[in-house]
Amino acid sequence: MSAPESTTEKAVPGYPTTTASSSNGEDIAVDESTSDDEPKYVSGLRLWAIMCIIFLATLVAALDLGIVATAIPGITSDFHSLDDIGWYSGTIFITVGAASPLIGKLYKYFSGRWVYLGNVITFLIGSLIAAPAPNSVALIIGRAIQGIGVAGVLGGSVLMITYIAEPKLRPMMIGVWTGVLMLSTVLGPLVGGAFTTNVSWRWCFWINLPIGGLIIVMVLLFFHMPKHIKPTPATWKVILKHLDLPGFVVLLVSVVLFTQAMQWGGQTKSWSDGSVIATLVMWIVLTIAFVGIEWFQGEYAMIPLRNLKPRLFWTNALYGWFVNLADFQALFYLPIYFQSIQEQSAITSGVNTIPFVALFALGSLTSGFIVSKTGHLQPMQLASGLLATAGAALLYTMDVNSDKGRYIGPQILLGFGIGLGNQIPMTAYQFFSTPENVQENTGIMLMTNGMSGAFFVTAASCIFTNRMLQTVLSLRPDMDRQTILQTGASEIYAVFHGADLAAVRQAYMVGIKDVFAFSIAGAACTAVLPLIIPRKKLPGHEKKEVDAEEAETSL
Repeated sequence: MSAPESTTEKAVPGYPTTTASSSNGEDIAVDESTSDDEPKYVSGLRLWAIMCIIFLATLVAALDLGIVATAIPGITSDFHSLDDIGWYSGTIFITVGAASPLIGKLYKYFSGRWVYLGNVITFLIGSLIAAPAPNSVALIIGRAIQGIGVAGVLGGSVLMITYIAEPKLRPMMIGVWTGVLMLSTVLGPLVGGAFTTNVSWRWCFWINLPIGGLIIVMVLLFFHMPKHIKPTPATWKVILKHLDLPGFVVLLVSVVLFTQAMQWGGQTKSWSDGSVIATLVMWIVLTIAFVGIEWFQGEYAMIPLRNLKPRLFWTNALYGWFVNLADFQALFYLPIYFQSIQEQSAITSGVNTIPFVALFALGSLTSGFIVSKTGHLQPMQLASGLLATAGAALLYTMDVNSDKGRYIGPQILLGFGIGLGNQIPMTAYQFFSTPENVQENTGIMLMTNGMSGAFFVTAASCIFTNRMLQTVLSLRPDMDRQTILQTGASEIYAVFHGADLAAVRQAYMVGIKDVFAFSIAGAACTAVLPLIIPRKKLPGHEKKEVDAEEAETSL
């Protein structure tokens, strides 16, 4: 097969086919798609069979993003590895972020059915490694492989809906898919807590295998692409160029180096240690090298820099980056607070995070409904930032003696606030991207979500462990540093007693409060960014307003 080495692409069916310049000269999509030869989309029972596959795969993949939140204390207790908290939760985000743009291009050049199936299998391989992991390193490797599969399943699900559903059904389909994604967020910590308390945290990964096997069978039986969806013809040379493997490798290594430096610094090694300094320097060098590679690669770049030139896109990418800073710290450190400070079981701590994740889901549904009716995005982002900042600030006021009212109220505000704005950047990218950029931009947004998780979860782990160690050793200088690090959050009541236990609890609270302060910073950024995000209405809503005005005039 062959194709000219060009960035010219056919429009994605159902997406706008023309562009227009906004008042500031930026190209945005205009919904003027017309075609004499309508594509033949999937319909009837087959459509819903495929959607069920997509929903089930999304449920399983998204569960694993947060399922370890309530399992981490149990994992650290088994492996005596409190200093690896950042790896358990952050590794999957590293590979989701790094792999998303690359996998998006695989969907372009190969059959969507087989790429989707391959990503499900990759996810299951990661689960098979993580479930029986004999040590912390094996678990982290399994989580990394899972992340590649998750990137392909979640990114592929959005593209598959675009491919198989006719345009008038897509908003409903994507809305239901988003609901499944939110449900997974709600269920993740609960499922992780239930397994950790009643069986073992390992079942967080074993459970994926039978469900994944069912998904594979269903994909083979029902998952066939419509005839109008065909891979873009290209030589292997062109495909390899577009995958931008040098950029992928450099980005992945740079984030791993950052994570390693955060795990060493102030915990197992001093911040002034040569290896820590060298690792941070190499992270900076490789990050600069990655930007250089992307600039040099041009149209073949994993992240085409030209796509981020319009203010609408780079501001929304930043918004997505910082909203995750506010989100992930609450998701991962509330269970640690409940288990270490409140002495709750894993499943009880999962139940007590329901206000946060449930209001997050409610906020997302509320935002989706309002945006679909009004077409306005930026006001929802501003409301989201203000509510999230208030919620994060209240979360910071919690202490070792906080009652339910003190930790439920902040979760409601923070969860609902983040939910209002969390999906807005992806909505903006989907509706305002030109046809030739929509797949690349989807990959960029998924990468932003994954990488923000990788950086912020790792940084939060570093903040928590450093501040906790500093505090406990200042209160009880005779306590052993390694014993503190090797004792899991759910184990402290069995290992420490009396004054030592009181010091450890107080130190945990100091570390957790500093993580929540980090969350406040992210929420505050999401309150400021909407002031510079262009205020544009979704394509099609302007026409509805004009029609309504004309109707009123004619009365």
